[in-house]
Amino acid sequence: MSDVPSPAPARRKNVAVVGGGLAGLVAADRLLAAGLAVTVFEKYPEAGGLVGTFSVGGGALERFYHHLFTSDVDYVSLADELGLGGEIEWLPSKMGFFSNGLLYPFGTPLSLLSFAPLGVRGRLELVRSTLKLRGLRDWRALEGETAMGWLRKNGYGRVLDVVWGPLLTQKYGRRAEEVGLVWLWGKIALRTRSRDKSGLGERLGYLKGSFGRVVDALLARIAGRGGEIRPARPVKLATRVDGRWNVESRGGAETFDLVLSTVAIPELLRLVPDLPAEKRALWGTISYAHALCPVLVLDRPLTPYYWTNVGDATMPFGGFIEHTNYVPAARYGGKHVVYLSDYVLPDDPKWTMPDRDLWELYLPAVSRLAPTFEKAKVLDRHLFRAEYAQPIVGTHHSKVLPPVRTGLPGLYSAAMAQVYPEDRGQNYAVKIAREAATALLDDLG
Repeated sequence: MSDVPSPAPARRKNVAVVGGGLAGLVAADRLLAAGLAVTVFEKYPEAGGLVGTFSVGGGALERFYHHLFTSDVDYVSLADELGLGGEIEWLPSKMGFFSNGLLYPFGTPLSLLSFAPLGVRGRLELVRSTLKLRGLRDWRALEGETAMGWLRKNGYGRVLDVVWGPLLTQKYGRRAEEVGLVWLWGKIALRTRSRDKSGLGERLGYLKGSFGRVVDALLARIAGRGGEIRPARPVKLATRVDGRWNVESRGGAETFDLVLSTVAIPELLRLVPDLPAEKRALWGTISYAHALCPVLVLDRPLTPYYWTNVGDATMPFGGFIEHTNYVPAARYGGKHVVYLSDYVLPDDPKWTMPDRDLWELYLPAVSRLAPTFEKAKVLDRHLFRAEYAQPIVGTHHSKVLPPVRTGLPGLYSAAMAQVYPEDRGQNYAVKIAREAATALLDDLG
């Protein structure tokens, strides 16, 4: 028998995943499956990010409204992988539009014929502009134009004044004129792909029991694969020292071989001072809107619609999402749920306004949109906030985006701004996380 000792087993590479939202969990799960050691740092008390849930009438409900489009193949494949694909329901939805103090049906050919705010000329403009954008396949050819500029230049001024202008202003405030045409192209292409074959409606996907079930399944699999989730542990700094990464969090400092960040680009720049000056300057031009999401729990429905776009810049919110006109109220103990969608720029006073003052803005506006609110009983109300919820996509956005390989050895990024030309959403969180995890594993060979 040889006395030569056996070589010590090679140490597993360890990875710090910064951010425990959906992208961070998907990336962590992939890396663990490949045999790496993974620690997920999440600054909030629980993982899940925008897909976190709370209880209404005994049913789990997302803090921020969510649904799937039929084109969301990455999310559906993840649900299948977790054994939840059969739990996705493809439900019909109805859309409304609030304009000039009145609520109209919207989004189907039939409703277009009765949409008075546009007039005959405006209706033709809406059809022509939609068909034109649907017919454009190469988004790169659109990067040099803004959405508002393209609409004006092509003679779609009425559509801009009544539909897209108010919606862009609601979402992006004073930055609305900067939003690139690619954003508008993506919105129209995505929405029309979810129409049913008749063109008279659309099907949107919802996971029975909430999208939080996917988060729970990922957390369980991460734990089963030996991964570690550290909630309430925000990362303060990540620096490269002697070929490895020193990660400082609320719990102290630890050393990792690799770092995969899923936080917003401004957060990445704050956490990693070693990024070269030229990259910091370029990526520092990426900006976001924050999200305020009031939720009303009521004893009755208020409108016939699931999703109402608010085409009135004087209203304090841009979207009125009546969740239980889409998912049955019976799942929430018969209670009816309404989300209000309010995006604000970081310097908007509303972002730091106390909840009570915000409700004084929101509730009268709900009555304007849905007069039946005056007869409804408010059973509960919540107000959720999310930083960096919506990247602001300008012209030539592809030229300022970080790649998933940041250029610093061992540092990868999977932020929502990087899903361009697509817009944010669960599907693209899954997609960008998979891309970043694959890049990291490929680099390890």
